[in-house]
Amino acid sequence: MHRSIFLMTSLIIGCSGSGMMGCGDSSGDGVSVDSALTGVYEITSYQGSQESCDDLTEVSPSPDYLVLYAFRPNDTPERPRLGGAFCGDPDGCRALAQEAPEPTIGYSFLEGNDQAGWRGWGIESSGGLNDQCRADVQTHTLSSTSSDEIAIETRTMRTVFPPDPESQGNQADCSNAAAITALDSEPPPACVGALSLRGTRESSL
Repeated sequence: MHRSIFLMTSLIIGCSGSGMMGCGDSSGDGVSVDSALTGVYEITSYQGSQESCDDLTEVSPSPDYLVLYAFRPNDTPERPRLGGAFCGDPDGCRALAQEAPEPTIGYSFLEGNDQAGWRGWGIESSGGLNDQCRADVQTHTLSSTSSDEIAIETRTMRTVFPPDPESQGNQADCSNAAAITALDSEPPPACVGALSLRGTRESSL
C-alpha cells in the first residue's frame, strides 16, 4: 500500500509572537521558525489506510527518516515555515535541511507552535460535483509526544462546498481556501483515508 502526501503552501500565515511563524531554531541560509522540533528523526512507525481513519496498518515500504526544518516557500519566501521531508539517511537529511527547499515529498506546516501542535493542509484531488465543488483535503497535524519524539497524523477528508458566488460555477472557481473552510461544515466531511507517522530524534540540525 502506498499513500501520497499532498502539500499546500499558498495559504499565507503571518509571523507572531505566539509561534505561528517567527524567529527561532534555524536551518539553511538564515531561515528560521519558532520551533525546537527541527532535527532528524528516525521513523519508528508508518501506518495508513486508503478507506477510512480507522484500522491503520503498516505501510511497506516505509520511509526511513524525516527531517523537520525551516524553509522559504517559493511563492512567499519572506514568510519561513516549518517543513518536513523524507530522506534516506541522517547525512542526507542534514544536507537537505541546509539547502532549505520547499518540500516536494513531505509536509508543510502553515500554523501552530510546539505546545499546541502544528497544522498543514494539502489538496489530494478536486473538481466539480453537479453544481457544487468537491475536494479531498489532507490535514496534517504535528505534535511532540516527548522531547525527542514526534507524531504526525494525516486525515483525508472529502468536502463538498458551493463555488464562488460571483462565478459561473465552473471548476476554476473551486478554491483551495474554500475547500479547507468546508472542513468545519455540518455535517462534518467523511474521512476517506489516513496516515500516521511516529519518529524518534536522531540528531539536531
